[in-house]
Amino acid sequence: MSFVRGAVGHIASTASAVSLNVSITCGLLRRSVVARSVVSHLWSKLLPGDQLQFVRHATKKAASSRTNDYNSKGKRLGLKKAEGSEVKTGQIIFRQRGTKWFPGENASVGRDHTIFAVEPGFVRYYRDPFHPERRLIGVALYPDMRLPTSHWQPRLRRFGRLPISDPVEADKQKTRISRKEYYGWLKKEERMAERMANKRKE
Repeated sequence: MSFVRGAVGHIASTASAVSLNVSITCGLLRRSVVARSVVSHLWSKLLPGDQLQFVRHATKKAASSRTNDYNSKGKRLGLKKAEGSEVKTGQIIFRQRGTKWFPGENASVGRDHTIFAVEPGFVRYYRDPFHPERRLIGVALYPDMRLPTSHWQPRLRRFGRLPISDPVEADKQKTRISRKEYYGWLKKEERMAERMANKRKE
């Protein structure tokens, strides 16, 4: 009688373990018809002392393409000085790739297509009837000056000089001496020339 009870207990424990493993597997793959048929076939072939062992292998998510990982820094292109902004000589007005904007009056372009001011003044964005398809960027010398100027007149140039309205400052500029004269470099050069001439005579 004890033998029968032990056998029944062993069969019950085996069946419970198998049912637990089958329930886990069917829970993971409950939508797969093939998995259900395989589990039912193994259940029918199962011996009293056997147990099913389901092993879940390690998985790894596939990596994305490396071509999408590259992200360079922005080049800070575009407008740097707006219409009417005051600029100094050498200041950058517009950064670009390719000549989408062309240099106009009192402006120039660098080798990287950067447009910068050649004269101090005020920025102007305009079109020229002689170049209707081009967009130009220039520098006006005065706040109320409009661009482009007439092509039949001489170009207005300032050469970096402004009129002095104060009479005291005007007198100072008239009596101003150069740096070489102030430090006596011209006299030193004359003395050096005399010494070299005397050495040659000797």
